[in-house]
Amino acid sequence: MSLLRLSARQSDLCGDLRRGDDRPRKGVRGVRIGGSDMDDEMRYDGRERGCSRVSRRAFLIAGGGTLAGAAVACVAGPVYAAQVEPNWIQVTKLGIDVPTFAAALEGFTIAQLGDFHLGEHVSRDQVRRAVEMTNALAPDLIVLTGDFVTGSASYSAPCAEELARLEAPYGVYAVLGNHDNWTDADEVSANVRAAGIVVLRDEARAIEVGQSRLWLLGIEDTGYTAGFFGGFFGDFRAIWDEKRQRLSDMLEGVPDDEPRLLLVHNPDFTEMLPEGRIDLALCGHTHGGQVRLPLLGAPVVPSCFGDKYAQGLVQGPSGLVYVNRGIGLIPPAVRFNCRPEVTLLRVVSR
Repeated sequence: MSLLRLSARQSDLCGDLRRGDDRPRKGVRGVRIGGSDMDDEMRYDGRERGCSRVSRRAFLIAGGGTLAGAAVACVAGPVYAAQVEPNWIQVTKLGIDVPTFAAALEGFTIAQLGDFHLGEHVSRDQVRRAVEMTNALAPDLIVLTGDFVTGSASYSAPCAEELARLEAPYGVYAVLGNHDNWTDADEVSANVRAAGIVVLRDEARAIEVGQSRLWLLGIEDTGYTAGFFGGFFGDFRAIWDEKRQRLSDMLEGVPDDEPRLLLVHNPDFTEMLPEGRIDLALCGHTHGGQVRLPLLGAPVVPSCFGDKYAQGLVQGPSGLVYVNRGIGLIPPAVRFNCRPEVTLLRVVSR
């Protein structure tokens, strides 16, 4: 797997990741700074693809192959989308240059996973494999960005039993998502906490990293979200405004020169952050859209901002936002061109 080094200053690259566009862009370069025997990620080399002349014979052969491929896709596609890709977890490794992070955090690693949605369509085995893959990365810190269950808070007990196996020297921290809120937030929180995980319910925690401190700011989901086909941000903003004020109060207790990491399930919240620096926000919720069509992207994204916060690294109005695609899914229980994801973020500097 390639490890891409990304900077808060590289807005063009952030835009390509946001759109799910894997074409090379002029002036945009992904730098390999590490390797793995796992899946290859997209690589940007700054070159434009050229055109070449195609003969009639080659055109007919290619056309016949395309039709045959389409026929196979019609038969195998539904099986793949329902049975293969939802269980094919991908590890994404990113090096992120955040200028406001202290030098003491150089090389610090954060694993992010979430949207487990344990329930009718997601098994304990899926969560267990995600835990094993995360532990194999040996991250310094692990964060869980919400939606532990779907349908019933009772699923949080077996989910938490699997998550209890997560290991990181600086701990495991979590926030709740809208599905947790829709069932029973208190029950979900209690079960996750019983697994030794710190659940931040509109709370801030500082962790000591060498001579520096990293602040974790956790905002609990309100339960209000845009529908599958979007929504009005004015409505969202009105309902989430109390959370904005709580975050503002939390920031007052954080020293100006100390780095801040925001954990919030719904990335739309990052469009209404209060005054005060947020260095990096880690979110989930949108699942990448679950289905991403070639050239078109995700037809359905539960966000007021369309495909902007579907997946990956995004330049938000107040700073960088990373949106994890999640481990589980919700009905319709399919994934296509949008694999479940464990993310490993490494703090780097130029």
